[in-house]
Amino acid sequence: MRQNNKYLEKVYDEMDIYQQHMLGERQLTVQQKETFEKIDIIRGWLREGFSDIQAITLAKSDPRVNVQDRRARELIAMAYQVFADLRQLRSRDGIKFMYAELLRNTAADVKKDYEALRDRGTDDKAAAALLREWKAMIKEAATIDGAYDTSKLPDDAKKKPTKIVIKRKTVIADSGKNSDELTEEAHYETVE
Repeated sequence: MRQNNKYLEKVYDEMDIYQQHMLGERQLTVQQKETFEKIDIIRGWLREGFSDIQAITLAKSDPRVNVQDRRARELIAMAYQVFADLRQLRSRDGIKFMYAELLRNTAADVKKDYEALRDRGTDDKAAAALLREWKAMIKEAATIDGAYDTSKLPDDAKKKPTKIVIKRKTVIADSGKNSDELTEEAHYETVE
């Protein structure tokens, strides 16, 4: 799709309309609503794990969408842009977030299967295996979303104190308090 970017410039203006609609700032016309529904259908196919080429083929043959090849490519680009809320078409972040969403949806299905097996009580080993798989999928989705990424944190937030020393010096002379000093020292671990 990157080789076909010549015609995608006009799509930027159209995407702004749909992003404004999703933020509640704009009402759509009848034709824009139909296009938005087509984008949502294509997004659903991408979430289900279909490749871009498979989604284009479906968009050309499905009666709900029924568009030409060029328009199908534009709608896919808009699905990545509008629903992933990105600044560039088909950026790596958009694809990452689509995969994370796919993993979360699949994990939800696995959890339903786990709960059904657990409630029946027939196969505890299979239920435990499904639970492990669910945990792995959720962790992978969190990793894709950047939940464990510390590279975006400021340097001070990465460091944990290894030793904190608090000293208090109070001087009392002639039944009156003359001075009270509080000193705090913190030693931080080194971060690679």
